[in-house]
Amino acid sequence: MNIVYKIIITYEIVFIIFWNLLYLSNSEVENWFTEKFLSALFVFLSSMALGLTFIYIIYISAKLSGFIQKLKSIKDPRKNTN
Repeated sequence: MNIVYKIIITYEIVFIIFWNLLYLSNSEVENWFTEKFLSALFVFLSSMALGLTFIYIIYISAKLSGFIQKLKSIKDPRKNTN
């Protein structure tokens, strides 16, 4: 269950950063948010769903190709092997 929380937190952080960059880079976005709140909410949630789908496709592709197993087999150099 711990991995689920890590995935959710990572997912939320990525999209908060994405929306902050979008919001700060264009001053007209602020007016759009105040005038059309429901449209802004829909775009926000749909872009989060699109991002989740994109991340999930990358994860499944890495899992099927065996890349994740290769990453897991790498030993941690911080741990003492003696």
